[in-house]
This record gives sequence, structure tokens and C-alpha cells, in this order.
Amino acid sequence: QETPFESKVKLLQDIDAYARTKDPRVRQVMASLTGNWQAVEIMRSGGELAGDIRPLVRLSVSVVIGDNEHMESGSYGSGGRFGYDLLLAPETWQNHVDEALRQARILLEAEPAPAGEMQVVLGPGWPGILLHEAIGHGLEGDFNRKKTSVFSGLMGERVAAPEVTVLDDGVIADRRGSLSIDDEGTPTQSTTLIEDGILVAYMQDRMNARLMGTRSTGNGRRQSFAHQP
Repeated sequence: QETPFESKVKLLQDIDAYARTKDPRVRQVMASLTGNWQAVEIMRSGGELAGDIRPLVRLSVSVVIGDNEHMESGSYGSGGRFGYDLLLAPETWQNHVDEALRQARILLEAEPAPAGEMQVVLGPGWPGILLHEAIGHGLEGDFNRKKTSVFSGLMGERVAAPEVTVLDDGVIADRRGSLSIDDEGTPTQSTTLIEDGILVAYMQDRMNARLMGTRSTGNGRRQSFAHQP
């Protein structure tokens, strides 16, 4: 069911009003609501036919608060492969505003962090992006087949501490990175890439899996129907 444009506009207006009501120090509110809906059908040369419906929505909220001395900002967002209904619910968007305000308030009162080299513990959430950028692309099959990855030739070798296990999971319900099938029609799956610090698998599409003597892990993605996986 299509969400009326007027409902989307009202949501953004309600977010702005709610944020300014929650804290008189709010100087600026920025909110965006985005979404797309794809119907995908794939027919392979062998005659296999696969299809998928791919909704994708996101709500992002940023606020700027300030006192007489300085200003700080906070932001929060969420989304996934579902419809707009969840984001339109007051308990959802109000939580987004509350979290953005919480961050901004903390920063407004925060003291400068100590400088220097130190150990840190990363929690769930955005640190996953750091993991993705640091090793994710290096664990793609095509880079390893071409021997352009730092992980080339290290299958079965220790590449991380014993406590480290890394998975690529494309089947977590409703998440942005989850799909029923990849862009080659292969069902997605949960793939263990590093287990207890040992490299055990790469992410594969069909061509590179065939050339490397293994099977696809459902990671064949393409920019559009006009591009190769």
C-alpha cells in the first residue's frame, strides 16, 4: 500500500516541532525520509528463473543545539527492507529525535578527550562500518582470485586474534543488507569468513566461485541490470 506524500511531509514537520519542544536550545533540525521499491526478475542462460521484491526505506534525524558559548550536533537514523509504516509510528521517530538530542547534549557538556595511543573497545553499530572498510572488500573472491587482496593465499591461516569471528550475513530479516537472492539469482546465506581468527572463506559470485573451484555464497551484486555482477 502506497504511503501518501502528505503523510511523509507531515512526519518531517512533526519531527521538527517535537525536537524544538523537547529542548529550547535547539537551533536547527534536519530530517530526511527516503525510500525505493524494486521488483527484480532474473532469468539465467540455463533457464533458471528467480525473482525478488526489494523495498528499502530510511529515516534520518540531525539536530543542532547551542548555548551562549558554542553549538553541538547529534544524529540518528534507521531503516531497512520494509514499508514506511514502522517509520511513521510516533514511537519510532520520537526515539530518533530523542537519541539525536541525547548525543548533542552530551557533546555540549563534554570535555576534550585525552590525546595519545590507547586501547579501545568497539561496541555494536557503526564500528561494523570500520570492519567492513578494513577487511570487507579484501575478502571478496574476485580480489583474491586476482591476488590483489592482502588475504590472497591465506586460506586456513591465522589472520586475526583467536577471539575474532567475522560473518557476512545476508539473511537477517528486514535489514538493509539482506536479500532473498543476489543479483545472479543465487539465494543469500550466512557465510563465516573468519572463524576464531582463521580465514575460512571468501565472499563469492558465480564466476569467481567457478574459477576458484568453490561455490557461490550469494554475493553476486550488480550496480544495475545493465552492469556485470
